[in-house]
Amino acid sequence: MPKLTLEEKTLYLQEVIIPGFLPLVEKEIHSSIYDHECKLLISTNISAHSMGYQKWQEMVGLGYNDNNQELIQRVFKDKYTEEYREDIDRYCDMIFKCQLAAIEKQQVVSMFDLLPYNGTFKSYLVLHTPIFHPNGEVVALQSFSHESKFFGFKEHFFQPAEVRLEKSYSLQNNLTKREEEVIFLLANGLTQEQISRTLQLSRSTIANLIANQLSEKFNISGANTHLLAKIAIDSGLFQQIPESLYRPFVVSLLPDEALDNIED
Repeated sequence: MPKLTLEEKTLYLQEVIIPGFLPLVEKEIHSSIYDHECKLLISTNISAHSMGYQKWQEMVGLGYNDNNQELIQRVFKDKYTEEYREDIDRYCDMIFKCQLAAIEKQQVVSMFDLLPYNGTFKSYLVLHTPIFHPNGEVVALQSFSHESKFFGFKEHFFQPAEVRLEKSYSLQNNLTKREEEVIFLLANGLTQEQISRTLQLSRSTIANLIANQLSEKFNISGANTHLLAKIAIDSGLFQQIPESLYRPFVVSLLPDEALDNIED
């Protein structure tokens, strides 16, 4: 079967996909539909409100693929300063890569979208779901999101007293800012690769920090990431968000290497 032309894709979206989505617009559901270029076609109004718009119609054509200044200004307002510009641009790029991955790999892609609000984090679990034409081509993307704990999610599963360690481990010296970030992210279940992406450091840097700094400070023999995470949970460190992490970022739940081959 020949590939769809742009006109055929557009016609299918306008006559089938968008009309099917319209009943959701006024529902209390965070959902949006993007075309094959990851530009917004329609969303629920609650999604529009969360991004600083009154109605979804104001957002048509916007996307994360070109660091759209209008969208950034609406979402981040006065936070889009020299201090945070690089972080915010990287955040937009990661969302776009996750969207592209869903389209190119023709699979559901999930991620955590983390945004700071008044000294706390709002974290959303986001699912990007490809929409298929009857001929099998992906013609659009639908996103669903709901607020879900990311930082501190282990509160649902662990109480410090329930963490059983063979012996007591105590911190020998104060932690540096970077060490606080790494042990906090370890305690919240991130892999070394995910930590390296979050902190924009190489994986080897994270591995060396764990082996040569954190393990030594907690009197652990060798580089034992699993034990270090248990100690952090036992100490309640998974609940203490380092101030330096109060910035927007995305954690993809794809396999670690999956985004590396996505072309912008």
